[in-house]
Amino acid sequence: MKKLILLLTLALVGAGAAQAQIPNDVEDFTSHGIHVILRSTKANQVVSAILGFEGGLAYGETDNASVAGGTAGLIAESGSDRYPKEAYRDSLATLSTSIAGTGNIYHMTFTLRTIRPNWNSAWAIFSDLLTHPHYDTLEAEKLREQSIKAIEGRQSDPESYSAFLADSIWKGSSRLNRVPTVEEVEKLSVPDLQNYRNAQFQRSRAVLVVVGNVSKQDLEAKLASLESLPQGNFGWPKVEHITPVTDQFLFIPKPADFPTTYVNMRAPSASVQDEDWWAERILFEEMDKRLFDEVRTKRNLAYAPAIYPTGNYSNFAVDISLQSVLPDSASKVVFNELRKIQSTPIPEDQLRRDKEGRITTYYYVVQENLRQAQALYTDQVEAGDWRLFFRIVPETEKVTSAQVQNVANKYLHHLGFVLMGPEGKVTRDVYHFE
Repeated sequence: MKKLILLLTLALVGAGAAQAQIPNDVEDFTSHGIHVILRSTKANQVVSAILGFEGGLAYGETDNASVAGGTAGLIAESGSDRYPKEAYRDSLATLSTSIAGTGNIYHMTFTLRTIRPNWNSAWAIFSDLLTHPHYDTLEAEKLREQSIKAIEGRQSDPESYSAFLADSIWKGSSRLNRVPTVEEVEKLSVPDLQNYRNAQFQRSRAVLVVVGNVSKQDLEAKLASLESLPQGNFGWPKVEHITPVTDQFLFIPKPADFPTTYVNMRAPSASVQDEDWWAERILFEEMDKRLFDEVRTKRNLAYAPAIYPTGNYSNFAVDISLQSVLPDSASKVVFNELRKIQSTPIPEDQLRRDKEGRITTYYYVVQENLRQAQALYTDQVEAGDWRLFFRIVPETEKVTSAQVQNVANKYLHHLGFVLMGPEGKVTRDVYHFE
């Protein structure tokens, strides 16, 4: 399968180098007051959809970071007027269909995944769930308990917790620096969730992406079932741009018998809307290999060193992480590799391999219809243009070695650090990279 994907990718590289070709099977239109992106493909029998409603804490509409996730999760678990909970679950199982709801400080999203023969029935359930939801108290209590356990368990995984702390420091005083708390989860009532749904479920806030063997005419007819939702007048304001806090250092001591130190570094990054984004992706492709070779393979100083972008909308950071019993030594190797990429251009043959790796990995990840729908949705909502999904080949092909070196020098500075491990293994003066 991977070999087939690689061959397909190479063909796409050759065909797409001149310009980003938008496939004929993609349509962008508004119907019944809802913005729709449809990729009508007969490549398989799966139909996937994601419908999101933008709004929430990031737009100053609530101070509760838990209410969106609680609302979307409860709706997806509770059933509806025509499909009460047990009938709802039985119907999904019979139709080989799944529905899920998630929410964060930016939006609530609902995903639908089914097969083409069951598309009509699956949409009927999906639309009734959105327009006539139930709010099952038993499911609400289950979700509350799960949320509280997840919050209380943040510190149980040192790797993810160090990243969590680094993210919190990075965002500083921004209103976007919010995560759910036990207190706000405990005080949310079912009427609170119902009221939040009523305020947010407006068609002017909605973006629907569908990938599968579905025609525009069919989808437009189905959207009539959502007309009972108010249109609203959401203006899609820009999300706040965070001024990141840089050059920070935080050490969290662990007991002496805790052998590993977890290191999380943060640096500024381009955002997906920036032209630097494409060259920076190649930078990460190259640096990920170098860190693995230099830190793990050659010196055995860390098990899984990594570098990758983290963030959303216009707020991204570079995340560099490692886990080591010799954190000072491992970090020094990382710094040395950062300086190398800043001072020495990538050889052309290696640059070509980096491009192939980047494109192949991306298309491998988005093979599934639902992954494609999610990528198109994210590009539209966060960057304002779903066409970014189809620009990866030509934009990646255009990247030069000089551009990669330029973004390395532009962004890989003023690192912040969060370390978690035993006392006596970390030398404070080591963790400084301007």
